[in-house]
Amino acid sequence: MVRFKNRYLLCELVFPDTKKESPNIDSKTVYFAVRDAVLDAHGDYGLGAVQFSLSVKYFNIKTNIVIIRVERMYFDIVASSVIFVRKIGIHNVIIKTLHVGGSVRACQKFLITYHKKNLHLLYFNCKTEEQRSKVMQSIVEACDELENQHFNSKPALPNTTTSALSNLLEIGRA
Repeated sequence: MVRFKNRYLLCELVFPDTKKESPNIDSKTVYFAVRDAVLDAHGDYGLGAVQFSLSVKYFNIKTNIVIIRVERMYFDIVASSVIFVRKIGIHNVIIKTLHVGGSVRACQKFLITYHKKNLHLLYFNCKTEEQRSKVMQSIVEACDELENQHFNSKPALPNTTTSALSNLLEIGRA
């Protein structure tokens, strides 16, 4: 049996116009925006090369994180096209590539370390003691969730840990 080798782009969607809340978009809209960018940047050849392997594997509206899968052979086409995405639906967006991995699990591991590194920024950007206590409480909850997952036999998807992390991001935006 032949194994299909894929690459996964871990990207963050940055919405410069909306500061407090995330726009209402879904993974299908992100997929069509990336597909249109491939068509614009590389034409029919680029779209034909990636259309069967291109997919959005993970999208979290609260953290604005997306994982895009593409066949390894045509990875460069998608990676160079993602830069040109400036609108998703009606919202202006900047797509920031955080990591490129060979598996979803590798992207998940990077995402956890990325969020851990950015936790202190949320705490220091708080303006009131109430916000600081909420951030600290969310950090403790996230650590407890990660510790509980450590004792489970199966590795958990980021959906289970992002509840506390998304609470942190919402507090940081306030």
